[in-house]
Order: sequence, then structure tokens, then C-alpha cells
Amino acid sequence: MVYAQRRETAKAIGYVHDSEGNPLTEAVVHLRNTSYSTEVDDKGHFVLLVQPGEYELVVSSIGYLSKTVSVSLKNGENKLGHLMLKSDPNMVIDQVVITGKSAIAEVRETPFNVVALDARSQYNSTLDLAHLLDKASGVKIRETGGVGSDMSITLNGFTGRNIRVFIDGVPMQGMGSAFQLNNIPVNMAERIEVYKGVVPIEFGADALGGVINIVTNRTSNTTLDASYAYGSFNTHKSNVSFNHTFKSGVSLQVSAFQNYSDNNYKVKTTYRIFAAEKTPGTDENGNTIPWQSGSSWSPDSAWFRRFHDTYRNETLIAKVGIVGKPWADRLLLGLTMGQVHKDVQNGAEMKFVYGERTAHSRSVLPSFVYDKRNLIVDGLSVRVTGNYNYEKAGSVDTTSYKYSWSGDRRLIKDLRGLSNSYGEASFGLSEYASSNESGTVNIGYRINQSHSIAVNNVLTHYLRKPDIASIAQTIYPDLPTAADSMTRTSFKNTLGLEYRYTFKRKWNTNVFAKHYLNKASGPETGTNTETAAEYTYRRKEDAGKIGYGIATTYFFRDLQLKASAEKAYRLPTDRELFGDEILEEGNIKLKPEESNNYNIGFTLNKELNPAFTVYVDWSGYYRDTYNFIQTILARVGDDVNGNSIYRRTNHGRVTRLGTDIEGRLYYKNKATIGATLTYMDIRDKSYFSDEAGKIENGNYGYRMPNLPYFFWNADAAYYLHDLFGTGNTLNLNYTLNYVDKIYRNALAYGDRSSKDFIPKQLFSDFTATYIMQNGKYNISFEVRNIEDAMLYDNFSLQKPGRSFAVKLRYFFIKRNQ
Repeated sequence: MVYAQRRETAKAIGYVHDSEGNPLTEAVVHLRNTSYSTEVDDKGHFVLLVQPGEYELVVSSIGYLSKTVSVSLKNGENKLGHLMLKSDPNMVIDQVVITGKSAIAEVRETPFNVVALDARSQYNSTLDLAHLLDKASGVKIRETGGVGSDMSITLNGFTGRNIRVFIDGVPMQGMGSAFQLNNIPVNMAERIEVYKGVVPIEFGADALGGVINIVTNRTSNTTLDASYAYGSFNTHKSNVSFNHTFKSGVSLQVSAFQNYSDNNYKVKTTYRIFAAEKTPGTDENGNTIPWQSGSSWSPDSAWFRRFHDTYRNETLIAKVGIVGKPWADRLLLGLTMGQVHKDVQNGAEMKFVYGERTAHSRSVLPSFVYDKRNLIVDGLSVRVTGNYNYEKAGSVDTTSYKYSWSGDRRLIKDLRGLSNSYGEASFGLSEYASSNESGTVNIGYRINQSHSIAVNNVLTHYLRKPDIASIAQTIYPDLPTAADSMTRTSFKNTLGLEYRYTFKRKWNTNVFAKHYLNKASGPETGTNTETAAEYTYRRKEDAGKIGYGIATTYFFRDLQLKASAEKAYRLPTDRELFGDEILEEGNIKLKPEESNNYNIGFTLNKELNPAFTVYVDWSGYYRDTYNFIQTILARVGDDVNGNSIYRRTNHGRVTRLGTDIEGRLYYKNKATIGATLTYMDIRDKSYFSDEAGKIENGNYGYRMPNLPYFFWNADAAYYLHDLFGTGNTLNLNYTLNYVDKIYRNALAYGDRSSKDFIPKQLFSDFTATYIMQNGKYNISFEVRNIEDAMLYDNFSLQKPGRSFAVKLRYFFIKRNQ
């Protein structure tokens, strides 16, 4: 709507966009100290009719820094050109236009150590949510290979299940492998919130390392976003999402995405050498020879192309409900369905190569969310969520062959034999069904502007039941075992209470307490003291813990100071307790981790002059953790015919002292440059290496192995506006990444000068995006790992080399009044 009088003859014309050149369709433009105001249209353009004169023009949009420009408006048209808003706010949006703060500003102004990533600036890239998260300070994404490979998050020295992941406040745990961070396209999110260490009670998380919260797009406008990308190693990624809210308040959201890759990149590894074939028969003693060939390991490494690593997944997400009603801000029912098929090329070590092993899963997840602020009385807010996930998953490995990296195979056993050593990885056939239910209730009450209270409760239940009928149909009559047929269950409940004090919007303090409860039941192996025979029985473990903490922050004009401390616990996850039926072994005896967490930090966001803005975020932390759950590499079988798996165990005490810093400089709407850096000193402080406390720990005081402790990235971007046409923008982005060497084993053992470590890694990425018609049509070209460097993660599992990708994206938006 335009507030103007007919006699006004000056016309101000302009275009509002973000740092990627995308139009900001919800931006508002006004002249300071006047009633002149207008909104941009669905393409980012605005026209403002005013009296000629000197003005200060202010542009604002939720989630962005407001921009002020001095303008001299004359009779006739006044073209103001491109007005870019920076998506890095840490201040209140000008209240002449909008009352309240942006979502990102609200997150950053909490007393918790948190950073927020704007996902919208990456919509034209091929990134998934995991690789966007990799750009945050203190965060390192670790993968076991290419597209669809297993992924873990390292945050402030904690890794894997120490970090909990949520989508719109709903825990992702149990959502199935078809809906994970490394296969969800970045277009699904509006922003990512990263809470480091101390965690607010509303997440109800037993997380020592922190919480990742993915906030999805909640626009009430009608939008259609469709994209397709093709890249190296025959990689295809496609995504489509549609949002529409009817005048009646009915909201409809539908999204679907697909990922496919051959993952046939080259790797360098040691390899199996098959001996000459032998004729089946008997030896000189008359014993049956079940193997037709022997094998050994080559003393050298060589390059091979991966030949059995195809990954495919498809996921559909639909939500329907009511928004914007007096009795509900949001009431949505959702359904997520997905499926995954992946070939398994290698185990926990690359030298063990598989040629026929596969894994698969299908999942169905119904969900609901109810959200209402000021329910019945002002200040009372209620949020209720629930989801149920049913997943049918398993792996198939019933081959009678061993493979080499060259693709050669040899028969390894007589199928008529009844040996338990079947399959490439000694696992055979695994089929199971699992269900995971989760419910959250959050109630908050704002007593007045200074005082508020909140209570939050999260309940989860997990059940895994082996599919005995499927297993029994194999050619191996000695299956299933007692462990195979036993169900696994766990029940967790986290209750949190919080009091919040705010003093004149300058000082915020949160005091909270949490109660953790965990009950688990699953198979365990025991030994008969008389016969020394092993047997399987059902073991039950119960744990109840109480944690507490405080977080505080103080605001200056351009500076925010933060400090927090917490006594926290982390309950073992279902995967840690029961394994994954593929490459991870469960341990029902795991104890909860316990940690004392301390954080300090500051955030500076200052406009140096109309051309330059600087942003700096620094945090320091200390973690003192007991019963640390460590992932170790264990071998099953002999060195040639065996297999490596992951095994987890409690490892006494570990300390972490670290720092994160992010700095960024913005120059008008032309360029940005920035960097993040993380350094962590993670030390083994356990006096004993066994749970009984009898064996001294020779690694006491040394660094913990297989954890990255120093890494950084630097990036620069340049924007060419109105290139080959008005409203067209070319974005050029370059990123340089560095990860210091990581020792695979404890430094106290062996020769430190040996090469038993993951080497230093330095590599860079480049992206060029051309945006046409103010964001309606987009094309991107990407090259990852320009140097074709050899990149590794967990236990030296090699990741892809240089790769290229092209992405086409169409975006349509219609503002719903």
C-alpha cells in the first residue's frame, strides 16, 4: 500500500534484494520521520510517490539488517538502483516499520552460545543441510565417503550423538535414514541455529556438545521452488516444494527431493591379492577344503575406482493445517515418507572391500504440531508436537565370494557347509523393523517484561524388532541366533524448568534445571563360569540424572557479552546401545556421559561507515566430561578374512579447552569477505584404561585420537548487478578450507613420526551463480575440491576428489494478502 497525495511529483524507484541477489519480497520501504511508506512487490521492486526534497530512506525486512540511505528526490523519476540488505542482523529492526525483532536476531540475543546460519542465501547451491552447517564456526562435518555416506557432526570437541538435531524443535532422532542432514536439500530450511554447549530447556535435549535446530520456511505466501542438479560421479539431485495459504487460513505445504549417485570416484588404498585358484577337494589328511583361493595384503597402495557404492533416496513431505487463528497460530498435520538403497563398498577400514553387500530402508513418519502464543491470557504460550516413525531396514550380505579393489572375486566357502562365517563381512542377512515415538510439550508464561517461567517435557520411545521370517528364509539353517531374535527397547524422558530475568532489555539471565530418565533393554552376551560357554540373555539398564545451569548476556550498543555454565548429562542413543546391524556394534552396558560445561563469548556487529559493516563472534569454552563414550575400531576375524566394525565404550574422563571465532566484513552490496577458525585441546584424563580400574592408562594427558582439533575456512564473494539486463546478478564465491592432521591412534603408543594419522588437508571450492529476472530463473556452476586433494575423515576413509556440478532452479512467489 502506498501512502501518498496526488500533488506529489517525485517518484522513487528501486529494487531490494539479499546478498545473493534474490528479491526480498517482504521488505518495507519508508522515509524516516514521514508517513511515506510502501512494500516491495513480488519481484523485489518498489515505487514511492513523494514531494521533492532531501530524505533518509529506510529499507527493512525480517531477518535482515535495516539499511538507511540519504536521497535527494527531484521532480520526475528518481532511480535508486539496487538496495541490498545483509542477512546478518543483531539489532532491533526499525520499529517505525515493524514491531519486534527478526527471528535470527532473537536467536542471537539469547544468553546462550548460539550462532545462526541463513539458509536462504544458499538456495541456488547444491548444498545439503549438513554441508551448509559445515560453514559454521566450531562445526566440522565428518563423512565416510560420498553422497549418502554415514555422517557425524563435531561441535566444540563433541561428536556424533553428543549433538542433537531438531527440525522446528522436533527431534530428528528416529526419523530414518531417508531424512537425514546429508540428504535434505538446503532449500528446505530458512535458517540453522547452532547452540554450543549449554542448551535451552525447550529442546529437552540430553546433549553435551550442543543442539542443531533446522527452522523450515513458514511463509504465508504462495511459492513454488523447483531445482535439478547434475554433477560428477553421475550424481543427480532434484527438489520441488510448494506452499500455499488460503484466505480461510488453511495452509498446504508439499515438498519432495531425490538424490542419486554412483559414487564411483577414485581412492588410494592397500588391496587384497588373491592367490592362484585351488581345486576344491580334500587335503593330505582327508579334510574338506572349503576355500577355493587364498589371499594376502599388498605391501603397497594403489589407485582404484569405487565400483559398488551406488546411493539412492527419495523422500516426500506433506503438511496441511490451520494457521493464523485466534485459537492456534499453527495446527499442522504432517506425513513424511522415504526410502533408501545403498551399496556398501567398504567397512570401517578401506582395505576391506565388498562387492555385493547392500543396505536399504523405508520409513513412514506421521506428525503434528500445535503452537499458540497468548493462549487464553496474555503471556501464556503453548507448543505441543508429536511424531511416530516406522522404519523397515536391513542389509544383505549372503554372497559366497570375497572381492578385491580391482573388482576380482574368488569363491571363499562351500555353500553346503554350515559355517557361521558367511558373507563378505561375516554378517549375512539382517532385517528389522523399528518404531520411534516422540512427544514434546512446552509451556511458557511471561509474568511481566522482566520475569518469565517455562516448563518443557520430551518423551521418546524406541523399539527394534528383528524380522525373523526374513532371516529364516536364508540358506543358513543355523539362523537366527538368540541375539538376532531379541527385541531392543529404550524409553527416555527429559523434563526441564526455567526462570528468565530481563532487565531493561540490557541484561538477560536464564536459570534452569533438567531431569533425565533412561530405560533400555536388549541382548547381552555372558559366559558360563563352569563350562566357559557363551550365552545370550536380556539385560536391562536404568539411569536417572539431574542437571542444572545458568546463562547470562549483557548488551552494549554494538557489543553483546555472553557467559553460561551447565551440569549436563547425555544418555546413550539407540544406535549406541543396539548398533546399526551393519557396521556398528551395540553396547547395552553404556553409562550416561556427564559433563561440566563452561562458555564465554562476545558478538560485535558495527557499521563502520555507510560502505562497510563488520561482524565478529568469539567464544571460548571448557568441557570436563566423565564416562566419555568413545568410538573405537574393532576387528572381527583374522586380518585377511575378517572385518572391521565400530565399537563404543565408556572411557573415564576427557577434558576440552577450545575457542571459535568468526569474522566478516561487508562492503556495500558489492562484496563480502570472512573466515571462521576453531582450535580445541582435547585430552585424555582417565587414569585407567579399563572399567575395573586395574590397568593404567598409558595415554593419560595425551590428545584423544581420531578427532579434528584445528580447522578453519575463509571465503570471499563478489556481486555484479544488472549484468546483461536489469534485475540480473552474477555472484562469484570462493572458499578455502583447512583441517590439521588427525592422529588415528593414541600418541602414547607407537612411533609418533609414523604416518598413522589423517594428513593435513587444504582445499578450495568455487561457485558462480547467475540470477535472472530478480530470482525467477537461476543457474549455478560449482567445483568442489579444486586442487583434487586427498580428503579423509573417520579412520582415514577417503572422500571424493575434484567434482563439478550444475544446478538449474526456478522460483515463483505470489504475495498473499
